[in-house]
Amino acid sequence: MEFRILGPLEIVADGRPVSAGGPQQQAVLAALLLAANQVVPIDRLVDAVWWTSPPSARANVRGYIAALRRMLRSAGEPADRLVTRSPGYLLRVEPGELDLFRFEESFARGEKALLAGRAEQAAQDFAEALRHGRGRPLEAMPLGAPLQADVERLEERRLLLMEQYTDACLLLGRSDALVPDLRRLVARHPLRERLWERLMLVLYRMGRSADALDAYAQVRRHLADDLGIDPGPRLRSLERRILSGDPALDTAPHGGGEEAGRPADATSGHTHSRTGTLRQFPMDIVEFTGREAELRALNRLADGAGGHGDTALTVIAIEGMPGAGKTRLAVRAAHQISSRGRFGAVQLWADLRAMDPEVPAADPAEVLETFLRQLGVPAARIPPDLESRAALYRDRLHGRRALVILDNATDEAQVEPLLPGDPTGLVLITSRRSLAGLDGVFRLRLSVFAPPESRDLLGRIAGRERVMADQAAAARIAERCGQLPMAVTMAARRLQTRPAWTPAEFAARLEDEERLPDELEFRNRSISASFDLSYRALTGDRQRMYRLLGLHPGADSTPASAAALTGLPLARAESALEDLLDENLLQQASPGRYRMHHLLRVHARRKAHEHETADERDAAAGRVLAWYLRAAHSADLVVNTHDHRIPLEIPDAGAAGTVPAFGARAEALAWLDAEAENFPAVIKAAHEHGRHSVAWRLAAVLLTFFRLGRSRDDWITAYEIGLGAARRADDWRGVAFMLSGLGMACNDADRFGDAIGHHREALAVQRRLGDLVGQAWSLNRLAVAYLGARRPSRAIECFEESVRIFRRVADPEGNAVAAPVLGAGDADGGHIRMRETVTCPAAVMIPAAVRTAHGGN
Repeated sequence: MEFRILGPLEIVADGRPVSAGGPQQQAVLAALLLAANQVVPIDRLVDAVWWTSPPSARANVRGYIAALRRMLRSAGEPADRLVTRSPGYLLRVEPGELDLFRFEESFARGEKALLAGRAEQAAQDFAEALRHGRGRPLEAMPLGAPLQADVERLEERRLLLMEQYTDACLLLGRSDALVPDLRRLVARHPLRERLWERLMLVLYRMGRSADALDAYAQVRRHLADDLGIDPGPRLRSLERRILSGDPALDTAPHGGGEEAGRPADATSGHTHSRTGTLRQFPMDIVEFTGREAELRALNRLADGAGGHGDTALTVIAIEGMPGAGKTRLAVRAAHQISSRGRFGAVQLWADLRAMDPEVPAADPAEVLETFLRQLGVPAARIPPDLESRAALYRDRLHGRRALVILDNATDEAQVEPLLPGDPTGLVLITSRRSLAGLDGVFRLRLSVFAPPESRDLLGRIAGRERVMADQAAAARIAERCGQLPMAVTMAARRLQTRPAWTPAEFAARLEDEERLPDELEFRNRSISASFDLSYRALTGDRQRMYRLLGLHPGADSTPASAAALTGLPLARAESALEDLLDENLLQQASPGRYRMHHLLRVHARRKAHEHETADERDAAAGRVLAWYLRAAHSADLVVNTHDHRIPLEIPDAGAAGTVPAFGARAEALAWLDAEAENFPAVIKAAHEHGRHSVAWRLAAVLLTFFRLGRSRDDWITAYEIGLGAARRADDWRGVAFMLSGLGMACNDADRFGDAIGHHREALAVQRRLGDLVGQAWSLNRLAVAYLGARRPSRAIECFEESVRIFRRVADPEGNAVAAPVLGAGDADGGHIRMRETVTCPAAVMIPAAVRTAHGGN
């Protein structure tokens, strides 16, 4: 049986055509053939058939599969030709049965022959590959998104084949017959400069200089009209050489021999690298967005490479977390640099496979063998050992402006043998890991997108009008993606292929933390899979640290809090954190504090649920929550000099890790300020984990810190959560303390009505408990709230009752606070006048604004 997809879809059995069914069934077959001998997930088959799939899509696909099986059986094919394999189906295709296979085999043979300098054989192989094409792949078929992308890829391969076939014919001096094909291709691809370059050269060698210059005028017009740019440096140079009648253009280089193993250059007549064979960079993408500052930095470094008197090779390492877009940036920068006419002679690219789960990391010796072959060294002359290969590689690049991309590097040892020796070269390395061990390397750390960059990328993929119509929803989508380029791309792809969704609806789907990673998947790409690669590369201790950091309640962590979380000694915890930092799985904005990207945190938490038992997760949470309470209490002992404290009543410090000790008030305040963002989250986590006593006590020990004005909103949030925790714990002493603290926070925010309500409720609880001292202080604070609400008579009543209770319990501090206030005022005219400023301890506050409003100091 023969399958043909390089043109209209055809099936031939025993010389007779076989019907593949209707258009949708043909699309399913085409998707199976494009991934022949591989499992194609049913979701990809759905996408291959419909741009917007109906509810019955999966059932329909199963129906098409059943019909294809019947068709194959009726043609005499065995039952295992099309089989079900989770998560989809596999179509078995034997060698020679698929025209795409034959095309690729001939193409590969031709490339190998041309690299070896055998132009005659290369031309024959390329011509055979071209004969397999009967038109545009899957011509006249309705194509879903994945099939459309596959067709574009095959078209790109066909164009590359035509370019290399032209090069082989130029070497042989018989390219005249290619003019009609080249004319047809430039008409279909008017912006592809490499095709125009070859057409111009062929026309010139035919003695048609005017036609060659006219071709240049056409491509210049296309580029100006469609892109607003001029032709690239190679085309401009070729035009100048045609105008000047450069004799080198008339030379038909020999193709049968070798000069030091290097095939001739078809466009110049020089005997170094052949046009096209050393242009190995992956294609740039139209959707590339942002990174303007990084691109400027890379271009500046490239411009300075190999400068006058410089003897050092320029090496740039682009590092960053998974999904930051390191490879895309390196490819875009390489294309920009080479388009300016620099580093054009040799362009090498290698995927070093640092994180590929299917195959081991690339052996530098094997990479060097590939590079040497591309540089024209015959296989028999490539040395067997790494050092000799590296020496020959450096020799081959000596004096040449080579631009090398080493993508996805594992470590310094893998990269070092692949670095040229000359300052005339430039190397771009991408890695998820820090390559700080490489000497003399410029390191560019790639962070996440700025919000405008994320918005632009969403618009480029999902449609600018659609995104701009609801910018708030687009901003929320980007925020839920953590501004991570890969995540934003996945979200944009989902929107692009789901035209019925509004951005607001999709943003709502992303709010569910548990479903978030699953929403950021698109066919065979997913955020979780990308993160998994980095996770699997970690050692056991580092994997556990990574997992448990997903359970850390705060926005960032320190070695001490991470030690408590994991139960590790402080030094080992810090070492693990530093290793995760080197792996770009953590970020560090200030020394000693580590932050995890939002999506990595979600991934880490999933790993914790997969690999840690419920008891282990609960124990980890208990340790870190207890540590925060102990540490905050340690700071409060230094900051709070009035000794109104709540007993901790939790296990000793040994169970909660290393608790910091503070020698000075400034040191304690600095720690509290650094942890301020974490406190509400820790209190909330304690409440949610059922550690209600820890929740309200942590809020209680932070009272002095909050009252110093560091964060009023956090104060109210923390005490509202603490109040709920105290109620859940049925701890009425805690309820009273939280209500009192909430009253003070509201008073500080000039929310006097709320303050009065909280203090009155606190007073009721303290009366129920028989807590006289607590009642006296609540009355004192209630009086202050009444003053703020301009209810002086009620304030006087509360102050009077407060003094009576303080005297009854013989509390000299409370009596000293309340008595002067009473002595300073009367109810005449509805105001309280104060003779002197009242100095309040930590538990009492009379705002200056209140005193001023009532005529006091």
